[in-house]
Amino acid sequence: MFLTSTWAVRKFGIYNRRYMKPKFDKRPKKFYKRRDNRPDRRLQQKDTFPRIVEEIQTLFAGTKTRVLGSLEKKVQPSTDAETSDVFLREHVGSSLKLVVLYADLVGSTLMTRNLSVDKLATIIQIFIQEMSFVVASSGGKVLKFVGDAIIAYFPIDVNYSPSCNAAIDCSYSMIIMIEKAINPVISVHGYDGLRLKVGIDTGEHSVIQYVIGEKSYLDILGYGVSMAAKLSSLAKSDEVIISHAISTGMRSSLRKTFCELELDPRIWKYIDDRFQPGVWKSHP
Repeated sequence: MFLTSTWAVRKFGIYNRRYMKPKFDKRPKKFYKRRDNRPDRRLQQKDTFPRIVEEIQTLFAGTKTRVLGSLEKKVQPSTDAETSDVFLREHVGSSLKLVVLYADLVGSTLMTRNLSVDKLATIIQIFIQEMSFVVASSGGKVLKFVGDAIIAYFPIDVNYSPSCNAAIDCSYSMIIMIEKAINPVISVHGYDGLRLKVGIDTGEHSVIQYVIGEKSYLDILGYGVSMAAKLSSLAKSDEVIISHAISTGMRSSLRKTFCELELDPRIWKYIDDRFQPGVWKSHP
């Protein structure tokens, strides 16, 4: 009967199963279990929301203190809009590539009916103040406030992907900040919780300066800022709607938190195969 030699096993990997067993059969059992026990990388991937919560937890204490001070009229609300004016003045008359974020407060019309003028003003001031801090901490700049909405922008350098990522992180941070830091404080004082909806788009924008009376104002004009406002109108409470350009520019980990939003072309007339083939919405 033929017996395979040890040399043949080493050289050609062949052996007689009846009389010889390969050396790798004698490896410890933990070797075989190594792959089974190895954690699934898909399960190791953390959700975007928990990651952002961890990053902005350091801001929670300051936010709660400011909100409480505003409710008790101990702190004068403040914003960080000066840095935007300085930036825009340096680029008056020029074109800039920007990622624009439009954050709108949900249910503000009902608040005007249910709250007194003073209480409504306090809530709007708190909202504008704290969202401005979130924008600044995310690397963005506050353009202006439109009633109960805030418009922010993120300048684009050579690669627009970092600005897309920063804008989306900022929108998630806004939602989490309201839920974790603002609502717990204002609810104790008898206010209903705030909710937010966000639209984000990008494009070329012109920086303009105009004068009313004796004061000059700075603003931006472009497709991105117009579409960001329209995209926010599609969002539900605590939802972020982004354009096709933003979805292609953001990092893959963020892309997993979005899905395409089905729209009726008879209602939404801004779908274009070349410039805007679709829009995407955030999902838990």
